[in-house]
Amino acid sequence: MGQIIDIHTHCTLPPKGDPLGVAEFMRGTPIGKNVVTNFRGLPAVGYYELTDFELQQEVSHKAGISRRLMSNPFGAEMLVGVSKKPAIDVVKHNNDAVAEVVDRSHGTTWGLGTLNPLDKSMIAEGERLMGPMGFKGLLINSSWQKKFIDTEEAYPFWEWAESQQVPIFMHPVRVPIGFEQQMDQYKLDELVGRPFDTTMSVARIILSGLFDRYPRLKICVAHMGGGLLPVMGRLNFGWRLGSEGMPERAQIKCKRLPSEYLAEHLHVDTMGLWGPHLKEAVEVFGADRVMFGTDYGPVPIDPGEHIDLVKELDISDDDKDKIYWRNANSFFNLGVTA
Repeated sequence: MGQIIDIHTHCTLPPKGDPLGVAEFMRGTPIGKNVVTNFRGLPAVGYYELTDFELQQEVSHKAGISRRLMSNPFGAEMLVGVSKKPAIDVVKHNNDAVAEVVDRSHGTTWGLGTLNPLDKSMIAEGERLMGPMGFKGLLINSSWQKKFIDTEEAYPFWEWAESQQVPIFMHPVRVPIGFEQQMDQYKLDELVGRPFDTTMSVARIILSGLFDRYPRLKICVAHMGGGLLPVMGRLNFGWRLGSEGMPERAQIKCKRLPSEYLAEHLHVDTMGLWGPHLKEAVEVFGADRVMFGTDYGPVPIDPGEHIDLVKELDISDDDKDKIYWRNANSFFNLGVTA
């Protein structure tokens, strides 16, 4: 085992003042080193590792991770809803904070920026990120302010992303659609709601025909696709049965069997911490389309556990190397050599 690139890591530096005017919304209750928040009625633990970049680097490198891709999935979309600042200012603040984290890494971490794909005026921010900022791709939330991202509002973004071959990492939102359905219990918003926000988003992208319209998109989906694989059979039989006579909004528009889009149009990361699911993901997507990811920071579980899950797969060492770093190197155009 040589290089390991972790494409799925997050860090939020302690704020300097309150430039977005959101402190009262983000304030939590200290519990030891951690903080318990209650954003929109959804209790959550903010683990201290999320804000300690040096500790993250130490733990990751000790586990054997060579380099990381850094992002902040919740900062922009969540704070746009509570800040009185213009949305673009909130988004830029979030991206500049990621850049600050990357600068601390001394060349061992790259940045993934974010923006609202439903707002075509933010494409200019994408150009800033992929140009002078030197980011390696964009983290796009699976939904934005209770709207999914397959609709015509997002077409200008997807057209730009395809034409520029921008690597997209799709990640769930802090508050998933449907959170009002008793997701404040048992951490269900995090454990079930978020992966199924991703599932709904990817299912809509496939069924709406977005991949037929933009076949060259580069998309990697977090958490092994969320809950996508268990429902693929249902997407398939829905397509086979057709939707004749149904209203326009209910008709399935993709040209091919939904499952045919998986191994051709999507990549996934390994985050999920369950061997059987990882085995299935490699079987469905192929070893060429699976990338190593830990969600370290907000999920402070030893990255070594994630490394071991890949190591235990019954695949060749060459395929394991693809998962550990070669696929990420190619997908994000990182320029790493063995």
